[in-house]
Amino acid sequence: MEISDLIVFKAVVEHKGVTRAAEALHRVPSNITARIKKLEAELNIDLFIREHNRLVVTSAGLRLLEYTQQILQLQKNAIAELTQSEPSGLLRLGSMESSAASYLPSLLSKYHVRYPDVQVELMTAASEPLIDKVLKGELDLVMTSDPPNDARLLCSPFCEEELVLIMPQVWQDEQSLPSPLTMVSYNKGCSYRQRLETWLKRHDVRCERVIEIPSHYTMLACVVAGMGIGMVPKSLLSLHQTDGLANRQVDKDIAQATIYLVARKDNPASAISAFVELATTV
Repeated sequence: MEISDLIVFKAVVEHKGVTRAAEALHRVPSNITARIKKLEAELNIDLFIREHNRLVVTSAGLRLLEYTQQILQLQKNAIAELTQSEPSGLLRLGSMESSAASYLPSLLSKYHVRYPDVQVELMTAASEPLIDKVLKGELDLVMTSDPPNDARLLCSPFCEEELVLIMPQVWQDEQSLPSPLTMVSYNKGCSYRQRLETWLKRHDVRCERVIEIPSHYTMLACVVAGMGIGMVPKSLLSLHQTDGLANRQVDKDIAQATIYLVARKDNPASAISAFVELATTV
């Protein structure tokens, strides 16, 4: 499909016919008709029902119209992005939930002040799903730990985190953790959960159950309530009331976690590079 064919198709739908679409696009009606037939032949579907010299868009045509609007908007954004000196357009940002709470509020505030023409969309998820969305082109930039060694990715170090083991305060003075034990953790694919599992295996600690909780607020509350143990960045604890919560240091190689800003190398958008520059220089 050519962009020009989609523009013609959109005009025919919006102007409810070939003649008015031709007038709007400053073309002859025969050219409009030929473009529509060409598009239908390429897709091997009927985009319009033709009856009594009228064109009625089909359900397939309506679906194509939705994609057409998205494609033309992306084209417009691309032109603006590549020709304007200041970052603009849409930045699809992803982050681990804990990093979003600790670092993103101040970063996003500064970014918005400096680059008001950039629209930011944010989603939170575990590390592996975030990286997967970057590789698929569904996210532009993510804040995550332990990114894979993938030649397609550009990984910029952002900060260092210290992970700690969290548990109910009443367990603090115990020589060993109680049994049976429950692990309260983020969802599968979270790098911090993987580090906790490594610590448990290394120290021969067995968990009978795993409770997956995507929110650190809920996780901390569950640990305080005595449901089990977890592992979180120490910086996160300073954001919350920690009455009833204790933490212990863990092995240095498990505790030290670098947070990276990760994007595709072949996605050199100015909004991405501006965010990375701001984040790594403040």
